[in-house]
Parts: sequence; C-alpha cells; structure tokens
Amino acid sequence: MKTYVRDGFLPPEVLDRAGRREIDDRLPAIVAGIKGADPEITLQAICDRLEAMRERTPRGRTSWQPSSVKMLLERAERTGLLK
Repeated sequence: MKTYVRDGFLPPEVLDRAGRREIDDRLPAIVAGIKGADPEITLQAICDRLEAMRERTPRGRTSWQPSSVKMLLERAERTGLLK
C-alpha cells in the first residue's frame, strides 16, 4: 500500500491506524440483568434462560455455553453494569 500511496493511486489516509470498533453492550446488559435479579444463578441456568429468550450468542449461534456467559459477565463487570 505504501507504494500505491507514494505513486498517488491511494490517499495517504489508508496508512492511518484503524479506529476502534463500536462495542455492542446489549448482551452484557441482558446477562447482568439476569445475574442481578438472581445473584445465586449458575452459568448454565443463565444459558438456559438466554436460549429460552431466543437470544443469539455473540457469534450468532442459538446454543449458549457457560464460557460465553462468563465472558459476558466479566465484560459487564468491567463496564460497570454489574457489581
């Protein structure tokens, strides 16, 4: 790309760093709400509830795994949705 920019085929902006992606906080908010309503709930029970709600995983699947829920709970804690 540097050659294309040097030769004038591309604008110099293409060499700039890409910006951060927008982070969707909808799923962490849902998981935090479930956990906030019942602090003793297990990860598998949250999985079952998300499947009953027909929520798709971050990768678009219909079947939830406890590790995905754990990751969303950790993100919710980092962003302040869950204490």
